[in-house]
Amino acid sequence: MPQARLFDTHAHFFTADTDRYPIDVTGAREGEEAVRARIAANPATPATLIPLWDRLGVTGGAAVQYNTVYKTDNSYALAVGDAHPDRLATVLILHAADPATPAKLRSLAAAHNVCGLRLFGYPDAAGEYPWLDSPAALDTWAVADELGLRMVLMYAPGVASAAALGRIIALAKRFPSTPICLDHCGWPAVDKGDEGTIGAEHLSLLYVPNVHFKVTQINFNRFAETGIDSARFVRRMVDTYGIDRVMWGSDYGNTKNSYEEMVEHAVAATALLTDAERAKLLHDNGRALFASRQPARA
Repeated sequence: MPQARLFDTHAHFFTADTDRYPIDVTGAREGEEAVRARIAANPATPATLIPLWDRLGVTGGAAVQYNTVYKTDNSYALAVGDAHPDRLATVLILHAADPATPAKLRSLAAAHNVCGLRLFGYPDAAGEYPWLDSPAALDTWAVADELGLRMVLMYAPGVASAAALGRIIALAKRFPSTPICLDHCGWPAVDKGDEGTIGAEHLSLLYVPNVHFKVTQINFNRFAETGIDSARFVRRMVDTYGIDRVMWGSDYGNTKNSYEEMVEHAVAATALLTDAERAKLLHDNGRALFASRQPARA
């Protein structure tokens, strides 16, 4: 297998400089004290990651706002993207249903190196996801569409949801020129064996070409825990949706594997692809969607 180039569509950044960039770790899944200790001991910064990129063949990536640490205060992710436009662009997190969000999104995208908007949320008491497509949220989608931003979606909890994916399909059809990327592949099944990873919920996305899939270290770790072959999964994704709709992201800053392990697992998961397919999944597709549109500073 030739040396792979990669583009990381899913890197989270945070700094130990909490005076300049205050944190909000309320509700953190691993526990608030544990997150605070991790921030202090092992910050995830460009100074740490970019040298690893240079050594491992990663040409660039997306600085995805880290909800666990900063919620919707995008200050640090914006600073990272603005400081490294040759390697990074920022994916914001905002509350789509907040009436102030459309104007805020327009202002941030005009002033900073922003390539996308990430929406995150849980189902309501009825198991529905109105934060995706409420009337107020549709105003946010319209601004993102107008500005040519990518919409990155992560619905919780981490299982495939027909309710969420049904709304996403409707949004994709309403905004056909907006690329929509599902974090962690929209949660493929891990409890139905190797052949059951792509269930009926995901197959409903088959003919929605502007929906794309980010396969990440979270997926690889779940597969390892449940005996699913990552390479067979990736081959199945490519055969199902086409090579142009699948890309890699590390989940750096959140998943605890070393970055070297993340790259190793990503490359290994492409073992059943052709060289041309591997190049698209590991690098070209992600770069086409998330590379900075701003020139590097002189």
